Amino acid sequence: MNKNILLFVCVALLGSCSQLPTNRDEAKEFVLQKLKPGLEKILSQESPIDPPERSTYPLVQKLPVKPFVPRETIRSLFSYDSKGHLVLSPGNYVFPVMTYCMSSSAASPAGHIYSISKLEGKRAKIIQELNLLAPVKYFADEIQMVSWGIQNGLSYEELGKLGQEMIDSVIPYYKAELKESLLIKLERRWNQVSGLSGGILPSFNSSVENLEEELGELGKKIREMREFRDRLREFGYDYAELSELIDTTTRFLSKGETSWSQISSTVYARFVTEGSFGEIGYIQVRVLASNSGREINSEATKQVIFDLASLQANPNDKLIQPLSFSPLYGMGGTITLTPAISRHPLAGALLLAAVLSVKYVDWDAFFDLQDLLQDSKDRDVQTEIERGMQALSKEHDKLEKPLKEAGIISGKTKNTSINKSGKVREYTKEGGEEQLQKDFDKLPGKSVKSKTDGVEYKEYSDGTSIVKTPKKIKSDGSVREATLEVQPRNHSEINSKTRIKVRYP
Repeated sequence: MNKNILLFVCVALLGSCSQLPTNRDEAKEFVLQKLKPGLEKILSQESPIDPPERSTYPLVQKLPVKPFVPRETIRSLFSYDSKGHLVLSPGNYVFPVMTYCMSSSAASPAGHIYSISKLEGKRAKIIQELNLLAPVKYFADEIQMVSWGIQNGLSYEELGKLGQEMIDSVIPYYKAELKESLLIKLERRWNQVSGLSGGILPSFNSSVENLEEELGELGKKIREMREFRDRLREFGYDYAELSELIDTTTRFLSKGETSWSQISSTVYARFVTEGSFGEIGYIQVRVLASNSGREINSEATKQVIFDLASLQANPNDKLIQPLSFSPLYGMGGTITLTPAISRHPLAGALLLAAVLSVKYVDWDAFFDLQDLLQDSKDRDVQTEIERGMQALSKEHDKLEKPLKEAGIISGKTKNTSINKSGKVREYTKEGGEEQLQKDFDKLPGKSVKSKTDGVEYKEYSDGTSIVKTPKKIKSDGSVREATLEVQPRNHSEINSKTRIKVRYP
């Protein structure tokens, strides 16, 4: 071995070396131990997600004031601020959440008991916003796959077509932060030393199989990132293949009561679940009045900010997955739902109540939930569905008011609705297009012609539009009926399909 080469390595990259081993294996071990702090520093500073034990909240076994009853929270009112944080008044809340695993190589048993930690790390904010914003556009398994890539330090280019599309669509402002792979940074450091060692330290690619043996936990972490990247390249975004990395067996069954985590002086929270990752769980929250010695219905009504997406479930066991969360009803509305919601009646009732509690109801979200939950035998679910149908009837009454005021329809006009979901309330009048024009002329306001399709409409100060659509024979020979349609104002991301439609056959 050339001691001058090793000395050069020590001085140039690793610091001074007082004793230089003469045996080649000992020299390799010596270089590795000098290299290890540098790799640990890179991993510590650039770690995508920190271990949950670094940021765990204090635990309490019993809540102040009175016991927590989840079903009493179904109509608890809340809102979101512009950053997607929950705005809560003193009271009790339950938020159904979709869960994502925060490691690509640990067990995820059903029904495990967790505490709560803060989601931290170099890429924690990216994961938080992905969990908040992506669910209205993508399915949970798609988000999980991209999340695994981000957690493993992959670059934007390495995330593949799905990952790049999701980043561009949902959080494009983080693209620059995903420019370089963490693994590339570690490889660069390793190969820098390897190249100067004169063959004493093999290249990173030649050493990857023995990393865990030579570097312990550090080597294990690097090897896991490497294996995930290689698996992704081999199988692409195949959820079935990637999820095989996760062991969902129940051999780690936990028993007992889930403790509460104290998030602040007035906010307590806990995560409870009967499932594993990729399933629905619940974040339970109690917000105390500012004077915590009082009952939670105190006159003190100061609201608090609760950043649900900044939390993760801490399993308190390194062999088990931490979990992060997407609220099923978030700032963007209801997430892309699956039939799994039908197995969770409490979540269904909470979601229905949340959709119906806002100023402008997202009726499409309500109808989707109704479709999924209509066969539920749960009393609370059926109560919320009935409440929704009553609210929809009032919405239709409000929409048809200008038609009644103009004498176009009356209490004697026959309701001919056939739309199964109830989105559209329909009437039929004789007289064809001639009667359609007469009725349209009765409506106050100036007629405007659409530049795209030439259809005429009248728009009112509350945002409501009344559209006149003439009869048309389509290219396939079918006939589009002449109609007069009242359309509600669209609010933000909500594009409601609720309508009042008068047909003129």
